[in-house]
Amino acid sequence: LKPRHSWGGATLDRAAGPPGMVRGAHRHGRSRPWALLLPAFAGAFLALRTEWRCLHGLPSPLAGLAAVNGAVAAAGGVAEEVSSPTAHDSSDPCETVRYEMMEKAAPQINRWEKRAADGGTILGFATKATRFVNKTLETFDATAKQKAPGRDCSAERQAFQKEMEKQLHSVFLSQRSTIEQTLYQHLKADLLKQMRRKKGELGVKEKLKLLQSSMDDYDSQVKELLPAFIQDPERARAEKRLSELQWGILDTPEAKVMVQRWKMDKLRRMPQHQSKGVSISLSPGFKLMLRPNGFGNLKFYSRRQVGPPHNSQEVSLGVLNDGNVIDVYNKKPKPPLLKFQPTIGVDLSIG
Repeated sequence: LKPRHSWGGATLDRAAGPPGMVRGAHRHGRSRPWALLLPAFAGAFLALRTEWRCLHGLPSPLAGLAAVNGAVAAAGGVAEEVSSPTAHDSSDPCETVRYEMMEKAAPQINRWEKRAADGGTILGFATKATRFVNKTLETFDATAKQKAPGRDCSAERQAFQKEMEKQLHSVFLSQRSTIEQTLYQHLKADLLKQMRRKKGELGVKEKLKLLQSSMDDYDSQVKELLPAFIQDPERARAEKRLSELQWGILDTPEAKVMVQRWKMDKLRRMPQHQSKGVSISLSPGFKLMLRPNGFGNLKFYSRRQVGPPHNSQEVSLGVLNDGNVIDVYNKKPKPPLLKFQPTIGVDLSIG
């Protein structure tokens, strides 16, 4: 007979397994019989706690774990989807060739895109891009003959060429925008410089001359960047923006500051302007004298000029307490209390 022990429904067989494991199981079973009941107690406690939280409207403690597991699973799915390569029909040899050629052309196109996005221009991009497209298409034809003999891959070749030229067109547009922005800043600086030198608004001919010079620079720079498969150099768009700048240069903040400075300088020079020949300027005014009682021991006198500086008027006010003194000039025992006398000033200049 084989000795068997049973604890809470779990039966241990001393004869089963290696001797060491049998002795260990039997020893643990005899020394700590409650160890086999711990998982059951833990499960029951967790179930009661979950039921209590649900009755009181609290979220289940397992909900957070389930949400985390779901997020991890979703993230794994997204990562797997992003990291997976572009899908293509591996059963079609022409499609496989197109996929392989796109992978080979991608590094060079990405380098040009990064250079253009950083605000730089690629020297000789027109020749490089045209040669790159032609050479890549030749490699496509050779690879198609090798991996897809007897198959017509013209549709895949055309799609590959169209996709490649589309990406290179984007590179050209980025460089063209950089050139346009640079010429915009140069034209603005030239217009302000000419206005500062002339100290006034530029004429139509002067503005058109600067605009034509900027467009000539645009044509020469874009010519080196325009591949053979791109027909529109976007010249009309650049000309429209530069033309709006040269006609509206007075609306820029820099030009407004200059115009305001010219006005202030003109106002400062205006009083110093003198006309040639003989000029006469008449300046009317008046004098007012108050003569209260007294013997002439108090005297106050004030004179002030009013009106514009080039034709000012003089107003005089005076107080003299000589009311008890005989007026010798008018032959009266006392002078009048208030005396008003109009005046006129004559300014004669010969230039």
